[in-house]
Amino acid sequence: MRCSPRGLMTAVLLLLSCPAPAAAEPPPRRPPSTGPEQEMLDQAKRLVDQGRIADARDIHLTLWRLTRSASDAFRVGMLSFRLRDFQMASEFLAIYFDMVGTPDAPKIWVPPGFKESYELARANFAEARRHVGALEVRVSEPGAAVLVDGRQVGVSPLKLPVFVAPGQHRVGAQLAGAQVEVPAAVDAGGERTVWLVLRRAGAEGPAAPRASKAADLPGTAPPLSARGPGLRWWTVGGLAATSVALGILGGVSVAEANDAAEERDAAFVRARWEVFRCHPGLPACDAYAEADGRAKTFTALAVGAFIGAGLAAGGAVAAGVLLAPEAKVRVGTVGAAPGLALSFSW
Repeated sequence: MRCSPRGLMTAVLLLLSCPAPAAAEPPPRRPPSTGPEQEMLDQAKRLVDQGRIADARDIHLTLWRLTRSASDAFRVGMLSFRLRDFQMASEFLAIYFDMVGTPDAPKIWVPPGFKESYELARANFAEARRHVGALEVRVSEPGAAVLVDGRQVGVSPLKLPVFVAPGQHRVGAQLAGAQVEVPAAVDAGGERTVWLVLRRAGAEGPAAPRASKAADLPGTAPPLSARGPGLRWWTVGGLAATSVALGILGGVSVAEANDAAEERDAAFVRARWEVFRCHPGLPACDAYAEADGRAKTFTALAVGAFIGAGLAAGGAVAAGVLLAPEAKVRVGTVGAAPGLALSFSW
């Protein structure tokens, strides 16, 4: 089989015209440190050699705020672990892992020996996580300031969890005058997702005030107000009616006690004329004993009724005061002129 020179030339031209496969673009590399940065790095290294770990970490924290580099996040996390500051160690090592990726798929240029340092950081991170909790904060609106225990930890949406000490915490968000805050508890080594719903001003009509945060939960009926006018009048009216009823019962008991006392005195007079010493069996003595018992019973009942009436009356007054409407006074402008606004709420 013969190949013509023209065919060979055509094949060579075709091979030369085919574009070569593009080489994979290397991960971005951090710019070299400037003179002041290098001086701070050298100073931090000397402090570590002297055992002044906290001072060295402060220098790397300053560098982190300036450069936001993965190496500074790594050093802050590792030095915090040596100081047993597990909360900061977890925070900065999580940032480091997010920035560098993995040894198999790095996101940035990594130096030789990266795999060994990465595995050591992973081991320290796992140990630090045993001592702290993690809060995954999810906010309904982007760009909101996220706060944990009153300290801003970032702006929504948060890429990484917030590492906190075990126990109860306050998690909130603020945006354009709207704010929300909820309690959240987390155990050591545990994780919890906190959902925050912000209502922007003007997005909806004015919402009715809620007595408690339980009404925000889906499927939960809003609780009844503890200071409603109906509750006030029912309480005051019931106590007042009880006081009046007990007062009437006391008056009737006093009348019955007086009648029984008169019968007792009359029976005593008859018994004294019949015999010198009263004993059971004689009609006058039996009438005296019966009247005396009735007088004592109705006297005790009258005393108890009047005491109860007084307590009920006092309860009615106290309920009227405690359940009275709350008055709010606002001094400012009413319409276009200065004035005073007075409002009542239950």
